[in-house]
Amino acid sequence: MMLNIPFYENNGDGNQCLQVAGKCIIKYFLDKEYSLENLDKLTGRKEGHWTSTSQIASVLYDVGLKVKFYSKEDLEPFLGGEEFYREHYGKDADKILKFTDVPTVTKSIENLLNYNIFEKKKISVSSIEESIEMGSVPIVLIDNNKIAGKKDFYKGHAVVITGFDENHIYYHDSGPCNPTPDKRVEKKLFVEAMDANGTDNDCIIVSGKR
Repeated sequence: MMLNIPFYENNGDGNQCLQVAGKCIIKYFLDKEYSLENLDKLTGRKEGHWTSTSQIASVLYDVGLKVKFYSKEDLEPFLGGEEFYREHYGKDADKILKFTDVPTVTKSIENLLNYNIFEKKKISVSSIEESIEMGSVPIVLIDNNKIAGKKDFYKGHAVVITGFDENHIYYHDSGPCNPTPDKRVEKKLFVEAMDANGTDNDCIIVSGKR
């Protein structure tokens, strides 16, 4: 099964995969065009920094969409700031913190908790497939180095899931390297990338207008 979701490239500073994901979702459900610059402003992303899944989830809710945010980890401990990040991510913490604006992430987490759209739950591939069958669109955080077959530090990458078949998951890979619409990846490999240290199995499922 495949959804016809608009595709955009990560052609800004290369660190805007979640902004691109948000752009795809907003166009698909609301038929509105949001620039990456505008989405940077809405998410509070500073140039050269990553964006957390909580930041884009908060924005998608703010623009009027039905949003559910899932993670295998509680969000409240992240309100503890850098100290918690170091404890939680261990060897990968320095790299993650280098590209993370902790105060901005903290504010987005506070928003999600106030909106009551967070659930502590590890989303399975079968649940992702079920959501697609119901017309919802998932955004999933993966370790892109797992997809590329590289034994390297965590490389977080947000992708919009566009479909599935018996053995594969399809998603928009916005780049910046080799941007590919409806990229086909074997399910086993996708699960490895989704379960990697650093992702927390973060998944946003958007199901239309509120």
